Amino acid sequence: MRTSERGVTLVELLIYVTILGIVATVAIPDISTTHTNTLDLAADKIARAIRHARSESQRTGEIHGVQVSQDTQRVVVYKADLSTTPVSMDTIDYHPLSKQPYDFDLNDSTMTTGVIINNTQDPFLYAAGRRKNLLFDASGVPIWVVNATGTTYILQDGLVQLSFGRDNLSIRVAQITGRVTVE
Repeated sequence: MRTSERGVTLVELLIYVTILGIVATVAIPDISTTHTNTLDLAADKIARAIRHARSESQRTGEIHGVQVSQDTQRVVVYKADLSTTPVSMDTIDYHPLSKQPYDFDLNDSTMTTGVIINNTQDPFLYAAGRRKNLLFDASGVPIWVVNATGTTYILQDGLVQLSFGRDNLSIRVAQITGRVTVE
């Protein structure tokens, strides 16, 4: 008695692969970046920029700062030039990993495109008023310096508000410690 072996035809194989593809599409969750992930990435990027400015101030003993502009959607980490009034950017810091200038626009990155810094006013409040710049002294305390008088103000409130669609996140900088949290 002969046993017959039967193989799979090309048509049967194509049907099988098509059915597997449909099942995989339904069963496997979407792995693309969601609104929440995009917003989290942007918040983390800005929080790391603020933390870098603080750590550079502590490391070098010089005043470093970060500028968060809701007008341009740009974030810049820099060494402060105290010889100008108002205090300005002396040199832009370099990112510790990419070795590129620590200067980014949220919409230049495909991972954070669409995220908006939506503060209605400048994000950092001092007794001297609101500013888009946050400076850190050598101890890591968030300050603002009025160079004409040499007066130093301590941060009263630091809040960067982000939105992406209907989702919102905030980055808060603590008054005395300079601790950065994402809420």
